Amino acid sequence: MIYVLNFKTYFKKIKDYLSLIKKLRKIKSKNKIWLALNPYFYLNLRKKIKGFKVGLQNLGFISEKPQTGEIIYEFELINKAHFVLLGHSERYKVGENLEVIENKVNTLQDKKINLVIFFSENSYEPKENFEEVREETEKNLNFLLQRVKKENYKKIYLCYEPWWAISTEGGKLPSKEFLNDFLKWYKKNYFFPIFYGGSYNSKIKKIYSELNFDGFVLGKASISFEELKNLLS
Repeated sequence: MIYVLNFKTYFKKIKDYLSLIKKLRKIKSKNKIWLALNPYFYLNLRKKIKGFKVGLQNLGFISEKPQTGEIIYEFELINKAHFVLLGHSERYKVGENLEVIENKVNTLQDKKINLVIFFSENSYEPKENFEEVREETEKNLNFLLQRVKKENYKKIYLCYEPWWAISTEGGKLPSKEFLNDFLKWYKKNYFFPIFYGGSYNSKIKKIYSELNFDGFVLGKASISFEELKNLLS
């Protein structure tokens, strides 16, 4: 099981990361931990946090034109990153769309970095049954994957994150039946490792205990040692 800790902008100082990581080392667990750092120059901490995969929360697509304010793959430290999150729902709030994310996937897929690609039906309206959103979810996912080359399949991880399940957007919990139906559909049609996002925490873990995801992407739970201890142990 892989737990991706998406720290977002919660941590403001290097000592915040180092303090939490020191505590995490004390947890005996077979689960793998990936750390999504921000800002990117915190990749300099890599030597101090050995034993954890470190990555980024976002990258710009590769372009011959200069891009003001973007973090791009060519920056010196980026080759230290194990992975990058692409298409998180919060990125849509700052102007990203499917075309932008698809462009990122296309231009980054040949690089030495794993891509964690988020997808859903892209709606804030909660649904009771997965069948209600299956067609749109499939359409969006296929669009994002359409240019991925077979030789790059091993670099692709997917994360299903309904926008309406995020705490800042109401945080309505998808039912276990909803996600069971999602997994049946997904595993019948796709073979990439599949994560679940959407305000995952130790309380939700008990409800989703039998769901066959390969990992989970955490938000606010990433900064709570007690939450992480309950999730990982």
